Amino acid sequence: MSRGIVIFLTDIFRPPQPPSTNAGRRAECGERKGQELGPMSNRSHRWARPRCNLAVVCAAIMWMMAVTLAEAAPAPFRLTLEPDFVTLFEGEYPVFRYVRGEILAPGAPEDRRRSTYIHPLYSVDDLPLTDDFPTDHLHHRGVSWMWYRVACDGITTDLWTLKGVRQRFERMLTPALYEDRAVLRFRNGWYQDADGKRILEERVTLTAHRAEGGGRIIDVELLFSAPGSPVTLGVSNTGYSGFGVRFGPCDSKTILTSTGPITADENRNPHRWADFTARFTDTLRLDGITVFDHPSNPNSPPGWTLRFYGYLNPAFTSRTDDYTIRAGEPLRLRYRLWVHRGRPSAERLEQIYQDFARRK
Repeated sequence: MSRGIVIFLTDIFRPPQPPSTNAGRRAECGERKGQELGPMSNRSHRWARPRCNLAVVCAAIMWMMAVTLAEAAPAPFRLTLEPDFVTLFEGEYPVFRYVRGEILAPGAPEDRRRSTYIHPLYSVDDLPLTDDFPTDHLHHRGVSWMWYRVACDGITTDLWTLKGVRQRFERMLTPALYEDRAVLRFRNGWYQDADGKRILEERVTLTAHRAEGGGRIIDVELLFSAPGSPVTLGVSNTGYSGFGVRFGPCDSKTILTSTGPITADENRNPHRWADFTARFTDTLRLDGITVFDHPSNPNSPPGWTLRFYGYLNPAFTSRTDDYTIRAGEPLRLRYRLWVHRGRPSAERLEQIYQDFARRK
């Protein structure tokens, strides 16, 4: 297509060919008898002046620029919709799959059925990094947000291990797909098993940015509202609850936090961010995910549950009292995921955190 434009422009600027005979030239120039032929002037020889329609030229140039930009632009984001899943792609590579159906792994007990979380979350090169229904913790589920203790109207349930309460997908709002990012929004509810009561409204906003520099940023915003009675969220005895990432099988594992690297599992220690990097294939290639806690979250920086089997969990109530959501007083939580190749430096991760912290 670009070659055709060049030919078109060449034709526009090509001057008309002069007459082939000297007599013809004299006739064309209006030469009078006895006048000598001297050097051609632009004024007296029309074929020396390119004939050019400025509007046509401008249109052609703009067309050529548009074609060039279109050829150079990265492939846009797109979605595939299935009854149980919404999968986001950038070009041909999947970014993540959001689970909206209530699914159950083959052989898992019926009470492990769950919904409204991300799995798989993929590397920038199409490698699944998260796990779902792992045999050591069947209740762990990709990238999720679940609390060990949920209390409402005198009934205490457990969303972490799916005892007495569970999240249910209700609707997907119109997605916004741009060249540099995709924004997906979901509305869900928390329902008690005993009476089917909807005790909490959950709104999820996922913003996936275009992959660049060997990584991809995904911003997660969670908004919880109590439509009626207050709902109280609490943690386990060791501090786990809330937003978490469960990693798939891997080796060569490292955990780096905003206060430095760790060499053993941790409970409740405060960090602004934590990174898990490992080898998820049989090659020497390393991939990882960093979780950043936004400073606007309650009790930031939170205490973390960090596990070398593959778990990152910033729990904003792990070092404080339980948190109660009341009608008209929603809870807003914001996290950033950086999916990356290789093992990042602390300086690079702190830079990403500071950028995230500046966003209101």
